[in-house]
Amino acid sequence: MKKRDSVKKRDYILAVLALLGLVLVILFIQTAAENKVILEYSSEYVAMAELPSQLSFTYYEEEEWKDQLKEINGGKNLNGKLTFGKLEQILEKLSVKEYVTYPEEISWKKVSRPQWNEVYEQILDLLDPEGSVAATNLVFLTEDAEKEESGQRLTQRGFYQVSAGVDYFHVYDMYQVYVKENRIIGVSSVCKGPLTLKNVFVHSAKEEQAEILYEHQKITLNIEGLTEKITDTVCDVEWKENKVTAIYKKEEMISGKVLSFNDKQIEISGYGTLEYEGALKIYKTYGTLEELDESKLVIGNLQADFVVAEKKVCGIILKEPAAIEIIRVLLLNEGNGNYHENPVFTADTASVVTVGDQTKEIEADQPVVVSELFQEKTDYVKISPKEEGGKIYFADRSGKRVSLGYRGKIEIRKYPEGYGVVNEISLEQYLYGVVPSEMPSSYEREALCVQAVCARSYACIQLMKNDYAALGAHVDDSTNYQVFNKQEETPQTNLAVDDTVGEVIKYQGEIAEAYFFSTSCGYTGDMGLWNVDGEEKYGYLQESSLLADGTEADVSSEEGFAEFIKNNEITAFDSDSPYFRWSADLAVAEKENEINAAIRERAKANAGNVQFLRKDGAEGSASDLAKFGKIKEISVGERGAGGGIRTLCITYEKGSVTLFTEYNMRYVLGAAAVKVTNKNGETIDMRLLPSAYCALVPAEKGYEVYGGGYGHGIGMSQNGSNGMAKEGMNYVEILMKFYHDISIENIYNEE
Repeated sequence: MKKRDSVKKRDYILAVLALLGLVLVILFIQTAAENKVILEYSSEYVAMAELPSQLSFTYYEEEEWKDQLKEINGGKNLNGKLTFGKLEQILEKLSVKEYVTYPEEISWKKVSRPQWNEVYEQILDLLDPEGSVAATNLVFLTEDAEKEESGQRLTQRGFYQVSAGVDYFHVYDMYQVYVKENRIIGVSSVCKGPLTLKNVFVHSAKEEQAEILYEHQKITLNIEGLTEKITDTVCDVEWKENKVTAIYKKEEMISGKVLSFNDKQIEISGYGTLEYEGALKIYKTYGTLEELDESKLVIGNLQADFVVAEKKVCGIILKEPAAIEIIRVLLLNEGNGNYHENPVFTADTASVVTVGDQTKEIEADQPVVVSELFQEKTDYVKISPKEEGGKIYFADRSGKRVSLGYRGKIEIRKYPEGYGVVNEISLEQYLYGVVPSEMPSSYEREALCVQAVCARSYACIQLMKNDYAALGAHVDDSTNYQVFNKQEETPQTNLAVDDTVGEVIKYQGEIAEAYFFSTSCGYTGDMGLWNVDGEEKYGYLQESSLLADGTEADVSSEEGFAEFIKNNEITAFDSDSPYFRWSADLAVAEKENEINAAIRERAKANAGNVQFLRKDGAEGSASDLAKFGKIKEISVGERGAGGGIRTLCITYEKGSVTLFTEYNMRYVLGAAAVKVTNKNGETIDMRLLPSAYCALVPAEKGYEVYGGGYGHGIGMSQNGSNGMAKEGMNYVEILMKFYHDISIENIYNEE
């Protein structure tokens, strides 16, 4: 009997131990589950790690929510899953518990994703009235390692930043997600589709695979059942249930040249103006396959194919590089504005006037009144001389010429502000109008050749910038770019263009922006005078000595530069110019209001080049200037290469102003000038000081300024170039003197 009781007791103990073991296992599993790092999406639960980003639109920032949620999660980490007990604490943190409806469940039960989504939508309604968080459906296209490190994912809607706690995404995954400011902050649910990637470039598609170019990424797509062969065109690609299920080719394609474009429309030769869908997509198929930006869309010079659907441009395909043949010049009005009120033209030969798809011939000297030609759907009016060498003129209604003649063609477009007038002309003929407008034709032949090469280089750079793309032009005819057609062509200047035809300056294989100015002080400077960093890009623009006898001077220190700039006996290649040396009297106290007004103007133009400091050393703004009091001192902060002033310091009773860029210094000091004279003692009437190559010497009523040179002082000195030509240097030698480590190459000889 005792033996049987003993067995029963043993069995009871074993059963209890087994039960305790089971409970411990369950507790261990539960604890492990609570501390598990969740890496995959599930509809059965929501990971705690997802919530900091998803709630970051509320009272706390994401990092603050991490601390708040760690406290709710037991104070250790953000692992594990959201439970109803934790949900209640979150709603209490948000002060919305009494306003949100949710199921009443035991505290340790997991909240499913659909349940959380219902709660989250109520939170959005309560705390996000402006709608900063939106739900959208995305398909994920790549798992690029570099992009992953930066937290980016590529989707059919472009790149999105992804919060670390919600990064569940693999190639072809389809989800509805919550997005705030192009950042995925939460995952709502799986999306079955269909989802469409619109207007993507398909390089090739065959045998159930397609190679596409999208957002500068080359991606291979698997497409079940694909049999059609597609090459180098634009298509729509469709996904359903994590698979590519269809590819739709855009069938219509037209060819022409881009005449103008803006952020909504593009004008194509032969087809007029068309809208484009989304961002302007440009693809290059010659050489390497690339997606390009708008800077490569060279107006008027680039033959392209345009894929069109529903009368909208879906993509542009470039099969060959632009042939630099023409430049389009916006002709400004008399006040240097972009638009003309009612322009009239005449030509010195018989010409063709094109209005839409209609053309008519006009006789020589017959006035063309533009306002009488435009109809409701007319894109532009074009005037084209029939004879080579014929020129077009602005005129009055009687046909009397009121301008110099323009080679090439004249195009006129109508805008709400008035008429935009564009001169389409060959690059070389454009230079016929630039060289005499920028340099006197009486200068030495080699100097004129230097000017021609610089002007051509500068023009080629501007062709790529598209500053006036919306008005169908590359440049205007003013000092904003290069002065064009303000002086008559001469045989000398035209010969300089012809003798250097096609030649440009190149630095490290790229066309260099050949800056030039009138006169040096004996030295040129670098881009530091414009407060621009870029040793690699602008390495060809360095200090150059123009002292004719080969001597050197100390222009880096204040004492050395002052001694140099006061010396009127120094001989340099451009010392014959009356601007080689100049002086000015600054009446600082008398002109204090003018100085402050000039400072405010320059700060408004570019705040980064004017620094305000309050008396306590704190950074200020232009609005503080009125509290600074009287000007106590003006001094040079730093000199740059060649002796030009890089920073100018103006000290007040209760603050200071530091000016950057040579133009700002010339503008502000010019506001204080009461008298400016050149080296011949002649008074100069100008708003700016001639240059920033100057020294300030305290005087009774302000400062005496001793300066040299005229212009910004970077690149080629035109008078220095002429002086070198007089000494027998040829134009290549002169260019090598001003621009360092360059080559002279011909753009028309390039393959």
